[in-house]
Amino acid sequence: GSIGEGTKDAVPVLIQVLQDQDTEGFVRENAAITLGSIGARDAVHTLIQTLQNDQDAEVRKGAALALGSIGVRDTVPALIQASKDQEWRVRGSAAYALGRIGTPEAIRAVEDVVSVLVQVLKDQDSDVRANVAEALGMVGESAVPTLIQTLQNDQDAEVRKGVVLVLGSIGSEDVVPALIQALQDQEWKVRSNTARALETIGEGAKDAVPTLIQLLQDPEVVYRAEEALKSIGTPEALEAVKEYRSRQ
Repeated sequence: GSIGEGTKDAVPVLIQVLQDQDTEGFVRENAAITLGSIGARDAVHTLIQTLQNDQDAEVRKGAALALGSIGVRDTVPALIQASKDQEWRVRGSAAYALGRIGTPEAIRAVEDVVSVLVQVLKDQDSDVRANVAEALGMVGESAVPTLIQTLQNDQDAEVRKGVVLVLGSIGSEDVVPALIQALQDQEWKVRSNTARALETIGEGAKDAVPTLIQLLQDPEVVYRAEEALKSIGTPEALEAVKEYRSRQ
């Protein structure tokens, strides 16, 4: 139909906007994302140039996301290069795009990015930690295997504490078994953040209910366990909260 035609006409205009350095960054970023959402293969060359050369990190991020949506295998080398960008968010969106393209080479690159980023979760600076967590969350589903491996093997509680929240923000039910295991971490801050992650997932985390009920006995995480149970909201979870409240 007619919408398709109109969309096709928009491509040259959007490419022009994207290339115009005098246009504000957020407008150029939106142009990139729009090119991605309409699957504009004609724009791939421009998007790669933007990803490699644009001074504005948000615009580079938009170009990476767009390339992931368009999903052309030829863009993998440029995305791998962008996955080493000095800006976390660009790395995260490049890894997201690589995960969507999903060739073996792309998936290996995702694992590399995630392995590097998780180590930054122990940075002294809370802003840095927050940015990296956001970048990891952007990677989405394809980050999950490496995140779970890190959660199970990393000796640093700060890293584990960050990883559980990222898993919660990705929010797929596949992460729930690993989070149930993390509810038994020896560090209370990891247990507490894990309960927060399960609260974020909500209903999909119902398998965690028995373990969360046990944590109502754990003074350091009882508040978080209670919030998670309320968010999951199964009859069993709500009954346990009610019973706990009546004992207070």
